[in-house]
Amino acid sequence: AGLAGTVDVALEQAVDLVLIAGDLFDHSRVGPEAVALALAQLTRLEQPVVVIPGNHDQIDERSVYHRIDLGQAGDHVVFVGEPEGRRVLFDHLRVAVWARGIEDHNPGHRPLAGYEPAGPGYWNVVLTHGHYVPAGAASDRSSRIGEQEIGSLECDYVALGHWHHFLDVSTGAVRAYYS
Repeated sequence: AGLAGTVDVALEQAVDLVLIAGDLFDHSRVGPEAVALALAQLTRLEQPVVVIPGNHDQIDERSVYHRIDLGQAGDHVVFVGEPEGRRVLFDHLRVAVWARGIEDHNPGHRPLAGYEPAGPGYWNVVLTHGHYVPAGAASDRSSRIGEQEIGSLECDYVALGHWHHFLDVSTGAVRAYYS
């Protein structure tokens, strides 16, 4: 129901781009019915979609993404599963999405490591999944994203996944949100 509702809103609002910041699936043991339902919803979209793995559907040896190809939903769906992340350019929108999901959800994983902004003329978006840590707070949580890290990014927007409620963690000039 959650994905269907998201797709409904994206279609109603005629958004330019859909970002799925991980945890498309609750775990890697999902059955073929859940996979078919997700593919059917992604197929309904016409606009570009970027999907990354989260901590529930991470890219490890058991990953659901070894069994399915999200591209079956159409060429508009891009899955970024590389552990180091990857930039996806949407030239017609002048948007560059740097996306990095989770291969191994552990305290050493730094979701923003490796980000570089695209060249001039692009709206730079970061898509990642992790645990936000405010400035001055100590944390031994896995996949930490520090407030200072967000504030130092040369980007226009950070789309975050991991927390299952809306939260504005914008810092300085960088807009950053959990949806």
